[in-house]
Amino acid sequence: MELESSNKNGIFTIHRDLDGEIANTEFQEREQYIGLVIGQEEFLLAISTVREIVMLPPITYVPNSPEYIDGVINLRGTILPAINMRKVMRMSRGTGEGSTRIIIVRFEGLTFGLIVDGITYVVALLPQEIETQSLPGKGSGAEYISSVSKHGAKVTGILDLGRIVRAIAGDNITGENTETAA
Repeated sequence: MELESSNKNGIFTIHRDLDGEIANTEFQEREQYIGLVIGQEEFLLAISTVREIVMLPPITYVPNSPEYIDGVINLRGTILPAINMRKVMRMSRGTGEGSTRIIIVRFEGLTFGLIVDGITYVVALLPQEIETQSLPGKGSGAEYISSVSKHGAKVTGILDLGRIVRAIAGDNITGENTETAA
């Protein structure tokens, strides 16, 4: 029996309770996010954009690439740009520790990798736990947060992939990189 999912690729989606019963409708109204660490800060990213998470592979430097792009990676034969989220958020360069990961995401026909310092958890939020919020501070990284989550007493910024891509590519966003990384 196939169940509907708001996440098209089905990863990280919970369909049943622990006892095997179909999950209640309240849970199905929630949107799922993955927690990620950039520098010492924690952010959320919509799971619907995530294709996979991989260990940090070798990165090939590309001359004259935008400042945020560390280079490209070869993921099972597909060449993908690797965007360093520390640079995007105007943080000091990381050390590439064992917890560093690349989150392979898909946005408007583009597939690319986001280099982050770590992955924390997956959270499912109700619409009332998300508040659209534009934060002041051009150049501080705050312009890449489109909303914040209010889950319990914890407030966490939610990254907006559209804003990140537009900042890096400007108006030259095309769906030319249409190969999937799966």
